[in-house]
Amino acid sequence: MLLSGIVCATAFGCIRESLPPCPSLRITLTVKDKNYFNVDDAAKLGLMERQEDTLPFRSYVHSLYYILHDAAGRVVVEQPNVRITNDAPTQQVDLPDDLPYGKYTLTVWGNMDDETALGENATQAGMESEGTAANDIYLGSATFDYRYGNETHTLGLERTKGNLLIKAEGLPDNIDFSTKNIGGVYGLVDNGFSYSAPTSVQTALDWTVQNDIQTQTLMCPSESFEGSTLNIVFFDKSQMNDGSRSTLYPSLSPQDISITMGRNEITILRYVYREEENGSGFDIYLRVNGNWELLHEMEID
Repeated sequence: MLLSGIVCATAFGCIRESLPPCPSLRITLTVKDKNYFNVDDAAKLGLMERQEDTLPFRSYVHSLYYILHDAAGRVVVEQPNVRITNDAPTQQVDLPDDLPYGKYTLTVWGNMDDETALGENATQAGMESEGTAANDIYLGSATFDYRYGNETHTLGLERTKGNLLIKAEGLPDNIDFSTKNIGGVYGLVDNGFSYSAPTSVQTALDWTVQNDIQTQTLMCPSESFEGSTLNIVFFDKSQMNDGSRSTLYPSLSPQDISITMGRNEITILRYVYREEENGSGFDIYLRVNGNWELLHEMEID
């Protein structure tokens, strides 16, 4: 009879009451987007360095938050945000031994320093909230069929944002501050990489180097092709009134342009200031397929 019982257990899977616990559901996390799609072009221009593909996991994603839902949408496991301190190339999510067999959806957020950005059940997040606006947020989500012999899986984390990289050249020595306003980009993403809630992104920068400056701004994709409007203004801080930046007088204000932000993609722009006898202005260039495309030749009165 003992032999018969062992045969039955082997044939029909684990019987938790009479045998050691079945193998727990284990998810191996990897980083899918270690570099932007077009990082090599930016590296060729000396604007960004390509990261090695063999760095520790935490070189790309420094913190993890995850939540597990069952087939009915109930939360069964939740791991608050935790910093990664080891140098392993991947990270393991080991779920409880007593988790019943069934289908489960795991959602993982990376580089999210503040969980207040997470929506209901943590399946969506505001990308311009505190703890996410300046962060390179990663996301991975999948549904797993947890059953005997199907306990180990792999989930790759992907970037949620793109990178707006702007280089300004030849600016006058007195220019030492700038602001940007980008409208028409999404502000919310769910665990299926569906974007919603169009918004605008504002940034301000004090310069430490005169004449030539470079800025990078992380943000979600545009609503549509050329669906985002970029406004950038260059200032001389000595023209501030009462020390308040809200009353800055714009020294140089190039024409607004339409751009396209993409997920895991760098949008590269050059603002080249020129002073000529018949007036000063900007030549604005967009990097397209490895070439500079002139968008505007703008004169400033």
